[in-house]
Amino acid sequence: MALAGLREAAAAREAAIRWLESRMNSDGALTLVGDNQPHWSTSLLVIALARLGVRGNLREKAVNWLLAWKGEKVAPTKEITLDGALQGWPWASGTFSWVEPTSYAMLALKLSGHGRHPRVAEAEKMLLDRVCQDGGWNYGNRVIYGAAFQGFPSTTALAALALQDSTAARPTVERGLAFLERGIQAHQSALTLALAILCFQVLSKPTATLVTALKSRQQSDGSWRQQVHLTALAELALQAAGGGANVFALPGSK
Repeated sequence: MALAGLREAAAAREAAIRWLESRMNSDGALTLVGDNQPHWSTSLLVIALARLGVRGNLREKAVNWLLAWKGEKVAPTKEITLDGALQGWPWASGTFSWVEPTSYAMLALKLSGHGRHPRVAEAEKMLLDRVCQDGGWNYGNRVIYGAAFQGFPSTTALAALALQDSTAARPTVERGLAFLERGIQAHQSALTLALAILCFQVLSKPTATLVTALKSRQQSDGSWRQQVHLTALAELALQAAGGGANVFALPGSK
């Protein structure tokens, strides 16, 4: 996605799509070498295929697998007060639903025309149930044994992006953005800065100071910490802040 606008990167882009195809199982899910089960990053595959305009059986199979895959329900207990009956998406099969994989799956399905699917509606309820007392989101537990857990800037940005087109969630999203604006001042990293820029750009919040901070972290070789993931996210954030497309923007969300 980060290379989508570069004509000279066309060959690398096509090779990457072929590699992704080679890692898909017969159900449409990504599998990685050494893994014995499908991988949560199938959501990222669907987002990339949507943004690169790749259609057909490849994308359809991945979407159908995402719609079928879900986190396990958890019975209510006095120690954990969240609604464990609400199902989103897990990191791994047979486990609980968490905020990050759920947010990515929601974005993937909304970008693929499934924004009104019952799975997406339930996932929105799940995210609203997981908001921390400070207005942000963490990995998925807000209170355990009576102790209130803190939100994390990066997770909050992803949850807000997943809920960007929900009118009912707008007050909660605004609280999340306020938390993110506070948190990003104290907890800056390439990851949090890139995700915050992408989130703020979608939701019409200023990004200039964050862009400056993100650029200051770029290394002399052009990368961010020599990591492909961070470098791609940083490039996507700078593209969006500079007037280019935002890969996480949903149609009609502003």
